[in-house]
Amino acid sequence: MNRMTSIWPATLELLLDGMAQGGEAVGRWDERVVFASGGLPGERVRVQLSERHDAYARGTVTAVLEAAPERIVPRLPGADHIPWQHIDYAAQLRFKRQIVADQLAKIGGLPDAPVADTLAAPHPWGYRNSARLHGANGELGYFAAASRELQPIAHDPLLLPVLNEALADLRMVLRDDSPDEIILRTSETYGYVLAALRTAHGSGADPLLLARRWRTRCAALAGVTVLVPGQAEQVLGAAHLIEELGGIAFQLRPTSFFQVNRAAAELLLTLVRAGLKLSGTERLLDLYCGAGAFMLPLAAQVREVVGIEEFPNAVEDGRASAALNEVTNAQFLAGRVEAVLPKVEAPAEAVVLDPPRRGCHPQAIAQLLRLAPARIVYVSCQPGTLARDLKLLVAGGYSVASVQPVDLFPQTAHIESVTVLMREA
Repeated sequence: MNRMTSIWPATLELLLDGMAQGGEAVGRWDERVVFASGGLPGERVRVQLSERHDAYARGTVTAVLEAAPERIVPRLPGADHIPWQHIDYAAQLRFKRQIVADQLAKIGGLPDAPVADTLAAPHPWGYRNSARLHGANGELGYFAAASRELQPIAHDPLLLPVLNEALADLRMVLRDDSPDEIILRTSETYGYVLAALRTAHGSGADPLLLARRWRTRCAALAGVTVLVPGQAEQVLGAAHLIEELGGIAFQLRPTSFFQVNRAAAELLLTLVRAGLKLSGTERLLDLYCGAGAFMLPLAAQVREVVGIEEFPNAVEDGRASAALNEVTNAQFLAGRVEAVLPKVEAPAEAVVLDPPRRGCHPQAIAQLLRLAPARIVYVSCQPGTLARDLKLLVAGGYSVASVQPVDLFPQTAHIESVTVLMREA
């Protein structure tokens, strides 16, 4: 036990005065920081502590003694995958903008970064076109926060209706053979669903039998991919769906990464295009390109586009989508960005960065500085790693022209943003 741990009480009352990057409200007790999930700035609350350290503690709000005006009634109380559903949507947008600005100042050393107001999602509910759920003992749901405890759910208000309908049909055919993982994806353009069932080897469940029963019951389910460790993938029905984004028809398998909020992704693409200011003569690099959600719609506006992605399935889907749309000036390179980028020769006049939550590897930043593109557009899903990477890019000769938060994930603390950087003369 740490020296100070025993001094923390089991519960405490405090006034919350901020919002942290992870989505927890922040207060202080005995001059130490307390992160309180389920709270709001301006509230006086009672917090049950679950994690205690010398300088800080974490816990959950168990009682709101004085509520903030932004507090609303949650749609699905206790659902950990919707942690901000108790917050008025306009306030969610304000908090997300403030979190981005705070992280850029504290971590990136950019106190005057031009952070715009957060762009609202077109649909604050019912927006997700994909989901990853878990199963056990005939139940389906999500894991509770920071645990593997299943929280069963009958209807997820974040999902598009067709996905909830597909899940309802799956529940009707479940017996004692719950898969360990269920991956769902729908084509918003065409309205059908693909799924993947992942079952641990030796679990006793027969995922093929379950997939057949599910497909028989669910008219919208076009295909199911069965994934068992140590065995080849088995596909019943369609292996891919077609989704449209930015005028491109994407061929996607259920497990490939793609934007989960298509309407908001169109906003992202518009911002990326505007930030690059392409003239038609550039060689564009798209780093962490996934299945090509940015590079393929932008290909018509550049001389050549090169994407780098480490996941083979995404690369395969991207190449198939390029062929489907007769995009001939796009090249996908498979591998980690930090390993592949050193092999890429200049020129690269423009770059799109869209890394995962961990941000860019330092070697990727170093290689980017070697190529010295005139403009970089950084699409981030984690303000802290964005701030860390911007600090390196600014030190390497770039200036931050704009930072635009975009709400791709309403009712959660996840924050997407688009930052435009220009190389200083």
